[in-house]
Amino acid sequence: MDPQNQKPLEIHLVTATDSPEFTHLTRSLSQTSLVGLDAEWKPVRTQQKSFPTVSVLQIACQLGDDSVVFLLDLLSIPLSSIWEPLQEMLVSPDILKLGFRFKQDLVYLSSTFCSQGCNPGFDKVEPYLDITSVYNHLQYKKHGRSVSKQNKSLSTICGEMLGISLSKELQCSDWSQRPLTEEQMTYAAMDAHCLLGIFKIFQAKVAEEGFY
Repeated sequence: MDPQNQKPLEIHLVTATDSPEFTHLTRSLSQTSLVGLDAEWKPVRTQQKSFPTVSVLQIACQLGDDSVVFLLDLLSIPLSSIWEPLQEMLVSPDILKLGFRFKQDLVYLSSTFCSQGCNPGFDKVEPYLDITSVYNHLQYKKHGRSVSKQNKSLSTICGEMLGISLSKELQCSDWSQRPLTEEQMTYAAMDAHCLLGIFKIFQAKVAEEGFY
């Protein structure tokens, strides 16, 4: 991903299932074999006992040489109307799911849907690949030896592998407020989109050097 030669990121905010954006999302999920996933929620106090409510779910779809990011507004969409397509996507053997420590997000996502009367079902995502594992594998190959598995942030990994600055200033903004700002939407979209870029570098290395 060359930051100097990027097309504007295509972002679609999905607020209803009877919208063109939702139709675009379902069509894209039927055509893609690779998605990047992330989620946002309102920051919670450390002593809060319940899980936070997920406000936005980001799905970045790779479509050929292009990609598109969908931001699902979970505060606007009736959750029962999207439970099934999301569940199908998460366990589809035809779609590789990418995330960055996304397993915790799944716990919050499942809790959010259950609070609206939906069945549990977001406890599993497969096939799944954590970008941290990709980064550590590439570091191992680069240095020819085992390197310390530091818990580097997504921003740091993006800086090293993609040469882009991923600002985290909006991470702790109030994601329960509506409307979302343009800055919030761009931030959320980039968090999911960059996962595709990192994986593309990994694919290129595999093709070039023939390792897994």
